[in-house]
Amino acid sequence: MSIREFDVLVLGGGPAGTAAATLLAQRSHRVALVRPINTPAGALAESIPPSARRLLSELGVLKATDAAGFFPNSGNSVWWAGNEKRSENFGVDGKGYHVDRTGFERVLVSAAEAIGASVLIGMSARKAVESEKGWKITCEAEDGGMVEIRASWVLDATGRHGFLARDVREADRSTTTLAITRRFEKPAGWDEITANHTLVESYEDGWAWSVPLSDTLRCFTVMADQRHAALEGRDVNEMLRGELAKTTHLASMLDHVNAEGDSWACSSSLYHARRYSRPGLLLVGDAGSFIDPLSSYGVKKALASGWLAGIVAHTALVDAPMTEVALEFFDDRERSVYQSYRHRSAEFFEEAASAYGHPYWTTRAEAARAAAGAISAPDDEEWLEDPAGTHVPADIVRAAHERIRSIESLDALSNPDLRVIKRPAIRSQRIVMKRHLTNDAYRNGMRYVRGVDLLTLVELAPQYAEVPNMWNAYNERETPVSLPDFLVGLSTAFAAGLLMHRDK
Repeated sequence: MSIREFDVLVLGGGPAGTAAATLLAQRSHRVALVRPINTPAGALAESIPPSARRLLSELGVLKATDAAGFFPNSGNSVWWAGNEKRSENFGVDGKGYHVDRTGFERVLVSAAEAIGASVLIGMSARKAVESEKGWKITCEAEDGGMVEIRASWVLDATGRHGFLARDVREADRSTTTLAITRRFEKPAGWDEITANHTLVESYEDGWAWSVPLSDTLRCFTVMADQRHAALEGRDVNEMLRGELAKTTHLASMLDHVNAEGDSWACSSSLYHARRYSRPGLLLVGDAGSFIDPLSSYGVKKALASGWLAGIVAHTALVDAPMTEVALEFFDDRERSVYQSYRHRSAEFFEEAASAYGHPYWTTRAEAARAAAGAISAPDDEEWLEDPAGTHVPADIVRAAHERIRSIESLDALSNPDLRVIKRPAIRSQRIVMKRHLTNDAYRNGMRYVRGVDLLTLVELAPQYAEVPNMWNAYNERETPVSLPDFLVGLSTAFAAGLLMHRDK
């Protein structure tokens, strides 16, 4: 058996694993990425929202992703709980992607290898031994050859398989979900209005979605529950046809189509880890938790988790005293992400439960609400600047913005109960202790919103009566931000009570 040594071993070459390996290679660490040649997820088609572009840019793979020629993602169209179609169209600058998972992973793996990661394709981890000196992971190649990889840190990004993660995961026992998918080609092409949209439709005891891969090729997937749907004794193709027949709009799209390959099924039941990190080990992406695909944010969640895992491992390798702080930071973030997505899905499940009254929906609604608790879903971009930041409700921020627009002079001053505390944040791809603003309403503190440094903003606000002048002054002191982002930061500062109008 050959032996190889690295600083970090990343198990799994999906979006989470490649994101972590890429960041660590960028920071000049010796990192190995181990993945089999083919993975079950490779057959999937997935939607990537425009907000993921920022992550791809952070990882240095945005240009390669744009150049890969993936089908554009211009929005979503949803028929939910018997209501009329609801559509969201992304802006002209908000280009997302519809990808086949195999092609997307190929782009990410190539980028990781180009930046310096050692990519070991065709290998699977078989045995793990941990000691005070680190890890020894025995991997088997497809030809039967064996290699022992030694590393100080292991990042388990093996998805649902969870090579190391499965021992510390908890399944949501209240629901079971089977995803059944197949590709269909329509030579005449699909409806031009929704040709570039992800389509979602609910029905009495399940829901279905469709992702386009080209003008003529679409992937259709149903999310069925084995306890409620009549699946026993039927082959996978029959299962898919039977479930799609329960829909109205997606079923109507399947006239004059040709099936491409057979249907494919996999478990999509939910789970989360009791803890996502400890010294020497991080559970990354779907290895740590799995969210309902309803949000269309699965790939983004994986990229974000991998990016943050790379930052945490890098911090531990170059600044050992910060290891425990970095691990807590990662654990808190992964837990809050899972809870926030459960919070979002609960609203959809409750709407469907009210319309259909079926156990499929009522059990999911109850489980999602219980798992999410009272957490509010964070802004999609907020975590990039301040992953552990406290979320300010959007309606309060909008009200603060309208107040700013309606007055002639800002006339701002800092709130008397404003305090400064130190807590972890991300800077230059490391976890560091930074000053944060806090008050009685937001005791955990906050520092960055849309790239705007609230500490600087609060210092400047009392000096300027007009927003444009304050914005110019801010951009002279800090990394320049756009006026819309600056207004979001300023509105958030008022909404959170960091700033107040003098006449209040």
